[in-house]
This record gives sequence, structure tokens and C-alpha cells, in this order.
Amino acid sequence: MEDFKKNLLKMGKTNRTVPAVLLIAAAFFLLFGIFLIPHKDQPFDPTSGGYASLNIVYVMGPFAEQTSDGRTVKKYYVAENDKGYWSIISTENSCPFPVYNETISDADLKTMVPQTAVGQSKKIPKKLAGYLVDYFNNNGFVLSLSDYEQTLGDHYLDTTAPLMGSSLVLFTFAAVFFILSVIVLISFRKNGNHIQTRIQELMQNGEFEPLCQDFQSADAAFYDGLGLAVSPHYLLDFSNLQYGFSVYPLDQFYNVFKCNMVNGNPTTSNYIALEHKNGQRILVAACPNVSKDFNAALDMLKQSVNGGMQW
Repeated sequence: MEDFKKNLLKMGKTNRTVPAVLLIAAAFFLLFGIFLIPHKDQPFDPTSGGYASLNIVYVMGPFAEQTSDGRTVKKYYVAENDKGYWSIISTENSCPFPVYNETISDADLKTMVPQTAVGQSKKIPKKLAGYLVDYFNNNGFVLSLSDYEQTLGDHYLDTTAPLMGSSLVLFTFAAVFFILSVIVLISFRKNGNHIQTRIQELMQNGEFEPLCQDFQSADAAFYDGLGLAVSPHYLLDFSNLQYGFSVYPLDQFYNVFKCNMVNGNPTTSNYIALEHKNGQRILVAACPNVSKDFNAALDMLKQSVNGGMQW
């Protein structure tokens, strides 16, 4: 009897691979997101990309601005680091670093304390390089598009780029898949409770023992993919797990056949139709494609149902 109860409860866990797949996907996105977390202590290299940091004493400019809908969203500066080298950086509209000849002067340079900027090293676009060359030439420095990379490199540090942008997206995917897996597991638990309640009802009515004995037959089978269980004398339908399952004695029916019509209208799903002796018809085992289990269940029901022409 206990084995029969366990088999019934398993029917409430339809598509049992779903939560496992969802959890595996969540773990994958989580681990990949952790892997992509940038190393903030990597020094900025003006010749390569990636996340990096730069110790900035002050900046000059801006030599270019980026706008969106008439609003400045990014500014580009020439930054001097704590070793006296120049690099190109971009900031938000409000620059967080001291700007030469705006917020500081020559007299302030000796007392300046470097600030660490963290961001993503990106390739300098040709258009931005043109603005950069013009800026230097207009301020007495001879620079051209053919040689600026030798002095400043071909990358700039974008301090507006979110440090964990890619990781945050992956973490979001991980959270979504984890939540979905929890929802599925909760539904499994609820389904199990409904089935357990139905078992108790049948036991109180004295109907469970005959079911249990009939499902001891070697011909009995559980088709969890169809939400169906069939024994020589009973059909159990798990299509509406909110109420546990429905029990149909097979001697109530006189015909069984495959059907893809509902209320006279064709459907994309296939059903096993059973015609009751009182004139009613029930449809079970809905599935888009006819499977091996579908045919096996249909054949078993045809063998068990007596009377009437079997289509």
C-alpha cells in the first residue's frame, strides 16, 4: 500500500526535470557572473581593454562631450596620473576630479592627492581621436592622428561604465531561474498535499483498498507525462491536481478512442476519449504529439473497456 501511495504522490511532480534544469541554469549564471566580476586593482593600460583603475591627480579639458536628447551625459578629459603620465578618461557630466584652470591652478598641483578612478578600458573611437588631436594642437602640443597612440595609447578609461554590469545581468538571470525553480517546487508540494487529501478521502470511504489491490497487477502503469494511471479496472486522471486525482471505474465506459476534437472543434492536442454509458464523454491524457506512452495507455484502455465498437 505504501508503494502505491508513493506512486500516486509522484504523479504530482510532473516534469520533475524542470526544477533541476532551472537550478542548474541558476547555478551556471551565478558562477559565470562571479567569474566576470572585475578585478578593481588592475592598473589601467592604455593599450588594452578590460576593467582597470587609475590614480588621477587632476584632469584637463573637457576636450569632447557626449549628449543625448540635448543633455550632456559624458565628458572626455586628459588625466595626469600619480606618475606624471597622461591618459584619456571619460566621466559623468559632473566631473569628480580636479579640473586644471577651473577648480585648481599651478599653485595647487604640489599639494594634490591622487584619487583612484575605476572603470572600463575602451578603444578610442576615430571621431574622439580627432577631437583629442585638435585639443592638443590648439594648446601648443604637436599631435596627429598617426602618432597620438604613441603618446596616449589607443584606449581610454570610461569611469561611467558600471563595474559589475555584465555580472549584474547574469545575477538577475540566476535569481529569475532560482525563483522559478522555487515556484515549481512549491507547486509540487501543493500537488502532493492535494493528492494526500484525496487518498485520505478514498480511505475513509473504503475505496482506496480496491484501488491499491488492482494496481498490484503487472498490467497496471503510471504515465506521469500524461497525468494518467491505468489498471485493469480503474483509470486515475491527474489532469486537475487542485483536486488530487479523479477515479474512474472502467466498467462505466463502453468505448475508448484517440480524439483531437473538443466540442466539435479540431484542436492541436491529442486526447484519449472515453464514452460513458450515461452518454457523457471524458477526455484525458492531453498532449501535442502522440507518444509511446500515449499509445500504450490507449491500447491498455481499449483492452480493458468492454462493449461497443472501439475506434
